[in-house]
Amino acid sequence: MSYYVLVATAGHDTVGSASSGAMLTLLQHPEQFQKLRDNPELLPLALDEATRWITPTKHFMRTATEDFEIRGQTIKKGESVMLMYASGNRDEEVFNDASEFQVDRRPNRHLAYGFGVHHCMGHMLAKMEMKALYSQILKRLTDIELVGDEAWIESYWVTGLKTLPIRYKVK
Repeated sequence: MSYYVLVATAGHDTVGSASSGAMLTLLQHPEQFQKLRDNPELLPLALDEATRWITPTKHFMRTATEDFEIRGQTIKKGESVMLMYASGNRDEEVFNDASEFQVDRRPNRHLAYGFGVHHCMGHMLAKMEMKALYSQILKRLTDIELVGDEAWIESYWVTGLKTLPIRYKVK
């Protein structure tokens, strides 16, 4: 039961945040939005890129199980370590042009779903939900524009849009 609750609650917040954040990002990058509209087969790549860009889960804390050195910094066994996913998703050593949003980014080894044994167990469901939503948006949307300022949920853990004022037309 606890796994179901985890998938249902964690998935609800993160998928909603990634989905709405994807729309804001596409509106802020109209040339990329047009590229996606012209090439709907890019949708899986675009959604991965939007998830990297938004990174709904900002961080997790872990405890080091052994001494470890990274970039000249020693982390001792038992020390707390904060994993900053948004920072990792903009790492220039991993992503070419990391500060640019690219709907056709490949490869895209983003960390928004975690990594290793802590990889999100609901990531396939999240991808399916976003693909279902955006495949319909791309088919039916004829016009969309921002009509005000977005507002963000204030949180240090999972963040996303509280409001996204848009005007749109559909077929």
